[in-house]
Amino acid sequence: MRNIINFKKLAQNSLRRKALLIAEAGYEAIEIEKVIKKRIKLRGNKLKIVHSHILENVGINKNLEKNAVNAELDRLGMEIDLNNFKRIFVIGIGKGSALASATLAKILDKKLTGGIALDISDAECQMSKVRCFRGTHPLPSKQNIIATQKIIKLVKSLNGKDLLITFICGGGSALACASEVELKNTTSAIKELTKAGAAISELNTVRKHFSDFKGGNLAKMACPATVVSLIISDVCGNDLSNVASGPTVFDKTTKKDAVAIIKKYLRESAYRSALICALKETPKDVGCFKNIRNILFVCNQDVIAGMIKKTEELGLKAKIHSLALEGEAKTAFLPMIKNIKSGEAIIAAGETTVTLKNKKSGKGGRNQEAVLGAISNLIVISFASDGHDNTEAAGAIGDNLTLEKAKKLKLNPQKYLNNHNSFNFFKKIGDLIYAEQKCFNVADLMLVLSLPKE
Repeated sequence: MRNIINFKKLAQNSLRRKALLIAEAGYEAIEIEKVIKKRIKLRGNKLKIVHSHILENVGINKNLEKNAVNAELDRLGMEIDLNNFKRIFVIGIGKGSALASATLAKILDKKLTGGIALDISDAECQMSKVRCFRGTHPLPSKQNIIATQKIIKLVKSLNGKDLLITFICGGGSALACASEVELKNTTSAIKELTKAGAAISELNTVRKHFSDFKGGNLAKMACPATVVSLIISDVCGNDLSNVASGPTVFDKTTKKDAVAIIKKYLRESAYRSALICALKETPKDVGCFKNIRNILFVCNQDVIAGMIKKTEELGLKAKIHSLALEGEAKTAFLPMIKNIKSGEAIIAAGETTVTLKNKKSGKGGRNQEAVLGAISNLIVISFASDGHDNTEAAGAIGDNLTLEKAKKLKLNPQKYLNNHNSFNFFKKIGDLIYAEQKCFNVADLMLVLSLPKE
């Protein structure tokens, strides 16, 4: 079964079908259950973990035969001797962490003592030893506080003979919320900073300094237990301290950095002063992190590798534009469109920004806005890796067929773009992409495709 639910409906010609096959290959590369079963193996009392950094070096940058790759992966990776621990726990935080935790629970089986996952869905864990809680996203709520407090209670109960394996996933910044005070300050500040166009790294810096959980605080709570943190990166550049605001990673940012960001985007007022007063410093004692192993487990390079492979299978030349694309969504595709050559597929990954200038903005997401800002005779696709682009859609596809349908329906693409109403534009056209939400969140993927000239 395909990850793109409406694949057949969208694949209205050969060019569209090829583009959608490339996007589908990206999704397949980060299907949660498949990835975990492939990369985490239990051999007796030894747990072997292969992670994204190794796959990057072996699978993408080296031209090895399949058997050679498998042998190299078997040699590398980290191995945990479970005989060294009396209890083993799993904690999942963020989008996809419930399914990830449940899948690992099945691998560990009787060796697992228990665990907790906080996700936007709780359905995946019900038959495992992992208790799952559904939180709200993109803004936290009291549900999130209840679940976060249960995670804190478990982590604070750990001792030096315990092993904690965590899945830290994108979306964890909003899902993990430790108190009413954090809820109030984070909800208010993030709304205002997002409207003002703050980058995700800036948002997370502020989040860390409102929190007793993020910015390395979870690592501090877990001490002296051994923690292996499997991090699924959804941030540009794979800065692990930015994924879910880095609960197990030493935070190099300071309270002063958070103050500067708030001053940069918010006008001077009593409200701004109150936010600044609520900021706190993150743990700076390096001793809290001596038993922490933070691993880049999955990232956008895994998706890119899958997309490149499919592109070449289709007889096209793959070209990577960027693995850390940022900037305004509506103009993100323009450099790729300008530079594409016949027979090329240009691929990019990252996280763009939508700056809301109208108080009465419409419905949409980064990916949909990116496509709306770049519809041309070429195929352009932008999609969220977790299948959720701030709406029920994962993204959109745009080309000359889109323009033809818009003309027939008397829809003005620019008007919808100005109103940040991309969802309703593509819904009327029929070019929204809907996807299964069973893949890891590694931010957004973009594709421009041009078939060879006959």
